Amino acid sequence: MEHWLAYFMDGNEQVRDVARAAEQLGFTGIALVDHVAMPKDFQSVHPSGERQVEPDAVFSDPFITAATMAGVTSTLRFMTYIYLLGLRDPFSVAKQVTTLAMQTGYRFSLGVGAGWNAEEFALLGQDFATRGRRMDEMIGVMRGLWAEGTSSFHGEFFDFSRVCQYPMPERRIPIWVGGTSPAALRRAARNDGWLGMMETSENARWALAAIARERAILADRTGAEAPFQKIVVPASDTQHRELEDLGFTGFIAWCWNSLDPRSAPLQAKLDAMDRYAARHIRRPN
Repeated sequence: MEHWLAYFMDGNEQVRDVARAAEQLGFTGIALVDHVAMPKDFQSVHPSGERQVEPDAVFSDPFITAATMAGVTSTLRFMTYIYLLGLRDPFSVAKQVTTLAMQTGYRFSLGVGAGWNAEEFALLGQDFATRGRRMDEMIGVMRGLWAEGTSSFHGEFFDFSRVCQYPMPERRIPIWVGGTSPAALRRAARNDGWLGMMETSENARWALAAIARERAILADRTGAEAPFQKIVVPASDTQHRELEDLGFTGFIAWCWNSLDPRSAPLQAKLDAMDRYAARHIRRPN
């Protein structure tokens, strides 16, 4: 099983120390969150149904953070959980992700989601209502640039001929998709993996079944079954075995509460990581 450390809303000062410790403790990688700018009086609600973040929450740039952490480690991997793809343009993201993947020895996977904060989309000049369809096209644009270097695309939101972007990545850059709506699960099935939230076992079982049905249709069309990651945030510290039995390939470990002042010192984070590693990474077979 893969164990990814959640580094959410924790600022810039401790990133190197946390990355070094995560690698030494045996974590697979680090999951990094993303927001660009949060309107002060936003009313949108997180898909969990709770107000998970406040507008003054600390969100460091995940690509730069991954590059910094990669610079002080050699095997640790990185993902975005999740990158709000629809807030950007596909050309800039494709260039940044290619650069990050290549310069880190392909230790980076792009986790994307449609997003939930309508006010943030409005602030950045993007239509919240069409974010899903736009994101699908963006993935197509990026895949074309990564696979061909010189690419054309003709869609609802992007329409261009013979655009060049080099260098091309030398291997496939994984795109993992978050979300539990039917559209999000179909999108995940068409790509390289699914990123779940704090799912109950019942919801996780339902989501995996929906993805499996979609993947089976794709396999019938292509004649091949591609590798597929299924990574989730456990809802409790006792759920790991059950989720593993359901077929998940990895967990995102939320070792501390970033909003709790007691977690602010570096040593508190290191102690929490060590407790998780002892329970779940170094556990007896």
